[in-house]
Amino acid sequence: MNDEMYKKGLQALEDRDYNAAARDFEVVLNDLDEHDEYYNKVASYVGLAQVLISNRNGLLICRDAASNEVLDGTVFLNLACAEWQCHNRKRAIDAIRRGCKIDTEDMRLQRAGAILDNRKRSIFQYLPRTHSLNRFFGRLFRQSSDYVDVHSLLY
Repeated sequence: MNDEMYKKGLQALEDRDYNAAARDFEVVLNDLDEHDEYYNKVASYVGLAQVLISNRNGLLICRDAASNEVLDGTVFLNLACAEWQCHNRKRAIDAIRRGCKIDTEDMRLQRAGAILDNRKRSIFQYLPRTHSLNRFFGRLFRQSSDYVDVHSLLY
């Protein structure tokens, strides 16, 4: 694996230079064999960077990488961030939960899970949580007060 380009990609992602991150991670991914232990991790970073530059195909790359991963929770964190960027809140939370099952000690996954999965009490407590009024007002109040971006989930 090209460690120098990988580190440059991570730094570009942290600096919010998503085009550079996508280029750097693609270079690293092209050097890896599909059966390499880091392939899914790098592929998930490629997919996340592509989603962050408005390329929705990156979400498919992240999902594919996560479907083949059994050890590294970072792949699921990247998938959750990509799902969150594409406004798939439920899938983002599911990815965090799957990642926590695989990598129980990953602090970034646990922190992201705490940020995303903070359910408040229902507005109308005498109605079920799934009732359309509770769902509508829950979304209305959640969107107005709690803004979470991908960068806050990653770092």
